[in-house]
Amino acid sequence: SGLFNKKMVMYGRFKCACTSEHGILRANLHSANMVGIIKCMESPQQLDKHGSIEEIYRNFVQLTERGHTVDFLDAKHDQTCSVNASSCAKKFRVYNAQKQELPSEIHECDLYIVTGSPSSAYDQEEWIQNLEEFIRRVDRMKHPLIGICFGHQIVAQALGGKVGKSGKGWGIGVHTYSWKKNSSRKIKHPWFSPRIDTVKAVASHQDQVIEMPPKAMLLAGSTFCPIGMFAVEEHIWTIQTHPEFTTDFAKDLYSLRSHRFAENEYKYAVESLNFQTDAGIISNWIAHFLLYHRRKQCCQIEKQHAIATSFRVVVMSVLTALLCRRLGYFI
Repeated sequence: SGLFNKKMVMYGRFKCACTSEHGILRANLHSANMVGIIKCMESPQQLDKHGSIEEIYRNFVQLTERGHTVDFLDAKHDQTCSVNASSCAKKFRVYNAQKQELPSEIHECDLYIVTGSPSSAYDQEEWIQNLEEFIRRVDRMKHPLIGICFGHQIVAQALGGKVGKSGKGWGIGVHTYSWKKNSSRKIKHPWFSPRIDTVKAVASHQDQVIEMPPKAMLLAGSTFCPIGMFAVEEHIWTIQTHPEFTTDFAKDLYSLRSHRFAENEYKYAVESLNFQTDAGIISNWIAHFLLYHRRKQCCQIEKQHAIATSFRVVVMSVLTALLCRRLGYFI
């Protein structure tokens, strides 16, 4: 009927179903979303019982809680897209950046996550320089990317920001970030749903972003780490903490590194692991971020399809008119 029109659009390896009903657009993206994990470290052998780094990230990204939905408003087209994070099926592809393994084509994956690393972003190593160039390519193409800890720092540095060792020492334990008043997250970054007043996650870092990239927007931070989260337009967002770390993994990691910390720092960090973190919610944000960009891609394809269809109709109309004139002339 005129009130219900469903179009199927094929694009690459996935099928996108856009359903229009009274101006409401719902994206049902059934195929798995390919998540590229840009691995920048190996898990210490002493922590093998927790799994490899890629397994830790897979488990974290799959934490997505059921029941949380988010509505994306497309003000330009006066449409809303409703999606549920639990519907975001994912496949994973791992690239070992330290071994010079990076995607040859940006569109190999729907989303890239740059992991943490014991290295510093400012280390003069070839793999780090190559990773920076990859990040700049992703940025130029406005492809979805998330940076975590070292990933947060290397994204900042690659795009013109500055990273340095903090004079405040190690940031360990569960840290709490507060949203910045001018972040406008509800309008520009709708994937941060469900809404929470603060962001709690496990931390383990000495380095910090001390100057954001010119086109980045500060989202959240703390007194200890003022630039704790930032975004670049709609396609990149980063966080300094380690939401992928379970408290058990963090406890064993801190124990392994205890010789690096002051006694009071270590004691506080271990005690803070009893606090509840927002890892599950942050995992939801990643799913929403991924679905938001898949939905945008779907709508762009549908628009191109509509334009192409309209063009074909016009061409056929013109050709029919010309044919009729010619037949009329001979008659």
